[in-house]
Amino acid sequence: MSRGRKMVRGALATALILAAGVAGYALRAARPAPAAAPLVPAPAARTSPAIPAPAAHRGRHKRPDALPEIPFRDRHGRLRRFADWGGRPLLVNFWAPWCSPCRAEVPLLEQLSRTRPQGLQVIGVAVDARPAVLRYARQAGIRYPLLIGLRPGMRAIRALGMVAAFPFSVFVDAHGRIVTVEVGRLHAAEVHVILERIGALDRGQISLAAARGQISAEIAQQAARRARHTQG
Repeated sequence: MSRGRKMVRGALATALILAAGVAGYALRAARPAPAAAPLVPAPAARTSPAIPAPAAHRGRHKRPDALPEIPFRDRHGRLRRFADWGGRPLLVNFWAPWCSPCRAEVPLLEQLSRTRPQGLQVIGVAVDARPAVLRYARQAGIRYPLLIGLRPGMRAIRALGMVAAFPFSVFVDAHGRIVTVEVGRLHAAEVHVILERIGALDRGQISLAAARGQISAEIAQQAARRARHTQG
């Protein structure tokens, strides 16, 4: 083979190798980035942490003593804050309409909102797009106040030192202090225990630390009884 033909073939081989390398790089660059982790329902085996929460449910920040002052739009488009309901016990329920445990606890929240034990005010924080929230609220007949928005909802979750596992409920006494946070679907018996202790706390009969300790102990006993009943 002549020297000229060898040089041409060598040049063609080099060009093919470079083209293959460029094509491989382009394919790698064109691959979509991994999807962000979605918001998820809380585990079925729920825990009932008083403050502080178990490590599995803590966010990156320390749990505060009070609710964050983050503005939300309500179902009527008005700008609201948690402080608008100050001076009474609060049950602030973080939820989303796509979350089945969240939907399952709506009847209990509606009942609590109507009967208002210990003067309780129920507030739903819907962490989702406004149209989806309003549509589900109409279907489910939710009448208690709703604060709506994905972005402010996530800000509030981070400020509370929580992760976005729904539902979870924050119980606050009449002085604005967070007493306990319940992760997962609420049970009526648990709410009864919590509100009894919050009532005693607001009347000055027990301390905040005692209320938290008693709530943790009694709810742990209830969870153990439910587990034995399920296994039996």
